[in-house]
Amino acid sequence: MKRILFLQDLGIPREDVQEAIAGAGLEMKAAWEAPDQIDAPEAIAAIVTVNAPVDATTLDWFPNARVVSVAFTGYDAVDLRACRERDVAVTNVPAYSTDSVAELTLGLTVSLLRRIPEGDRTMRDGGWEMNGPGIELSGKRVGIIGTGAIGLRVAELFKACRCELVGWSRTLRDEFKALGGEYRPLEELFSTADVISVHVPLAGQTRWLIGRSLLERMKPTAVLVNAARGPIVDQGALAELLAEGRIGGAAIDVFDPEPLPEEHPLRSAPNTVLMPHQAYRTGEALVRRARIAMENIKVFLDGGRENRVD
Repeated sequence: MKRILFLQDLGIPREDVQEAIAGAGLEMKAAWEAPDQIDAPEAIAAIVTVNAPVDATTLDWFPNARVVSVAFTGYDAVDLRACRERDVAVTNVPAYSTDSVAELTLGLTVSLLRRIPEGDRTMRDGGWEMNGPGIELSGKRVGIIGTGAIGLRVAELFKACRCELVGWSRTLRDEFKALGGEYRPLEELFSTADVISVHVPLAGQTRWLIGRSLLERMKPTAVLVNAARGPIVDQGALAELLAEGRIGGAAIDVFDPEPLPEEHPLRSAPNTVLMPHQAYRTGEALVRRARIAMENIKVFLDGGRENRVD
């Protein structure tokens, strides 16, 4: 029987993964062993990864693998050139966690503005008084960087909080305008927004998109929220500006590298809320991505191209 090699766990019980395999109509058995421990590498017909690297060496171990199914939106862990040279298809799961990421984005923003983590620490330490008030979200100007599926959902949530919406995106969408959003140049957005929320994918054009020059344009009361990918933002510059009190704060779920080193200055930066890359990680989203990742394999084997990235 053909097998599907899983390079890492998908965050749900393996029985649920097997159900997803069966639900997609795949008559295959899951293989969870390390690549060099597979007894019959020729039986591997598909490889599944989240962010574990898939390179030429991995592909050469499994000469009959015809598809790499990335159970994640980002697929930068896969060597696309090596796959192309071996005629191996690559698929991803582009929209499995839209609500999960959008909801955490709103939660991070409110946590930062209303100083929820600080209040929790105060109470647990036996205190009561906090040094200064929080900030209302209502009426604030929110800049959405990237208005794809997640950015649009985030815009909807901020709109419900009676925020003013401005945006920047490589693709201008009528749905964003229908929410009352207005597109603006990046420089203007960073100079005028009270909250800046990042939602572009990580690609060649967006790596270090938000560098020191843009961050220095932020108002001293403005906050940055990043639940997209770490390398989109210059973390060093962000940490310095936070330490100097030149921006109001930052709420961050993604870093470069991950895990974030213990000594990284962001860990001690003031006015921050930090999460260990959890935006996508809800039970509902993890089950959804496993199901779609298996369906992608089935579609490819049946000759389709849904969710193909290469």
